[in-house]
Amino acid sequence: MVKLERTSGILVHISSLPGPNGIGDIGQEAYKFVDFLYECNQKTWQILPLTASEKPSPYSGTSAFAGNPILISLEKLVEDGLLVQSDIESNRPSFGNHIEFRKVFQWKYQVLNRAYNNYKNYHIKKFRNEIETFAKEENDWLDDYTLYMAIKAEQNNQSWSKWPKELKQRDKQVLEEKRRKHAVVIDEHTFLQYIFFRQWDQLKKYANEHDVTILGDMPVYVDYDSADVWANQSLFQLDEETSLPRAVSGAPPDSFSETGQLWNNPLYDWTGNLRKTNFNWWIKRLKKCLETVDVVRIDHFRGLEAYWAIPIGSDGKAVSPMKGQWIKACGDEFLTAATKALGNDLPIIAEDLGHLTEEVFDLRDKFGLVGMRVLHFAFVHCPNNMYLPHNYISNCIAYTGTHDNNTTIAWFRHNISSKEKETLINYLQKEGDPERHINWDLIRLVLASVANTAVLLFQDVLDLEEGCQMNDPAFTPDYEENWRWRFQWIKSNRKQKISLNYLHISMEDIYQKKL
Repeated sequence: MVKLERTSGILVHISSLPGPNGIGDIGQEAYKFVDFLYECNQKTWQILPLTASEKPSPYSGTSAFAGNPILISLEKLVEDGLLVQSDIESNRPSFGNHIEFRKVFQWKYQVLNRAYNNYKNYHIKKFRNEIETFAKEENDWLDDYTLYMAIKAEQNNQSWSKWPKELKQRDKQVLEEKRRKHAVVIDEHTFLQYIFFRQWDQLKKYANEHDVTILGDMPVYVDYDSADVWANQSLFQLDEETSLPRAVSGAPPDSFSETGQLWNNPLYDWTGNLRKTNFNWWIKRLKKCLETVDVVRIDHFRGLEAYWAIPIGSDGKAVSPMKGQWIKACGDEFLTAATKALGNDLPIIAEDLGHLTEEVFDLRDKFGLVGMRVLHFAFVHCPNNMYLPHNYISNCIAYTGTHDNNTTIAWFRHNISSKEKETLINYLQKEGDPERHINWDLIRLVLASVANTAVLLFQDVLDLEEGCQMNDPAFTPDYEENWRWRFQWIKSNRKQKISLNYLHISMEDIYQKKL
C-alpha cells in the first residue's frame, strides 16, 4: 500500500501561472511558485495533465505521452541561445488576464518555429547528441506522434478518420514515404519534445530539491483524434469499415449535469486486444507518466472498473448521455499487470468521485491506492457522508475543491442549497456573518482532518470569488471559456503566506499530540 506522508499542498496548473506570454509556462514563474510553496511549508504541487493538446482542455490531447509545447518557456530558450529577447517581444500580441487560446497558439508556435530554425542553423552541434539520445529512448511513442503531427498538418488538420485510406490504415510503405517527405517537420516536433522534457526535468528537479512533490494527473481516456488511437486502433472499440468509434465515453446524470456528460472519447477494447497484449500500451503510458511526475492521479478512476458507454446514433453522432449504460472493464487485470511490470506500491491517487459502487472501492483498496475526499461534496447527505471530515481515513487526500469546483466563496454564494449551507454553518459552529472567511474555514477543516495529505485550491488561498473557476465539467473540452483562469501575484499577500504557515504548523502540532 502507498502511504502518504502528512503534508499539505496547492492545486494550480502550469497554464494558470502569471507571465507576459499569454499562458503560464515552465519558466521563471514556475520556479517562483516552487519558492512560494517552500516558504509556506507546502510540500505538494498538484497540476493537471502536461500532455500535448490543441484544445483548451489539458485532458484532451494529441498524445498521451508527448509534452505540451505550449508550456515551453520562451525565456529559457533565450538562456539556451536559441532565441533572443526581441524574438519574443517584437510581435507579441497584447494579452489579457485570461488565456486566449487561439491567439496564444498562433503566436507562440511561430516563436517556437524560430527557435527550431536557430537550432538547425547555429546550434545543431550543441544539442544534437542529446536530441538523438532522447529520440532513441522515447522512440516507442515519439515516432508515431511526430509522424502523426506531420501528416495531420499535411491533411489540413483534419481528423485522421478523414485521411486517405492508405494513411488511415497505416500502410507501411506509404508511411515510410511520408517520413521522408516530412523529415523536417518531424525533426521539429522531435526538437520541441526534447525541449519540453528538458525544461520540465529541470523544474521538477528544482521542486524536489525544495522538498516539493509534483502530483500529476492522467485522464483514463484519450482523444479519438490523437496519435495514440491512430497508431493503436486495435486497442479501441472502433468500426472496422469506418474506423470511427462504435460508442463513446461520458457520465450519467449527476450533481454536475442533470442530463449527464458527453466526453466523446473512444472506448478501450478491454476484453479484446488490450487483454491479449497484456495491457502493454496502458503500462507504457503509466510508466511514462510516473517518470514525468512523482505521484499521479488517475482521473475518472472508476472507468477502470466499469465505464459509461454512450451509443452512436444513426446520424453518426452520440446519443444523449442519459441513454448510456455501464459496462465492465478489466481494471483488476490491468493493475495486476501494471504492478508486476512497474512494481508494487505504485504512487497512484484514485479519483474515486462521481457514481461510485463497492466494486470501485474494492478495486482501489485491493491495490492499496489512495482515494480522495472533497469538502464541497460533504454537506448533502449527513451524517454518513464519506466527504465529511470526521469520516475521513488517514490514507487519503483531502481537498477543499478540485479544478472542476467553483471557488469556495462563489460556491457558498451560488452553488449550495440553503439546507447544505445550514448544515455547513452548524458543522463549523459558526456565529456572525457565515460568509466571512468561509474559504479559510474550509481550509482549516481539511488541514485539521486525519487525512495524511490536504490539497488546497489556490483560488481559495487567494481569497478569490466569482469568475475564477478553472473548469465547468458540464461543457465539452473545446469550450474556450473553460481553462482560462490565471492568477496574478498581486492577489497574493504576506497575510496569506503567514496564514498557510501558521495553519500548517499548528495543525501538525495538534496531530502529533494526538499520536
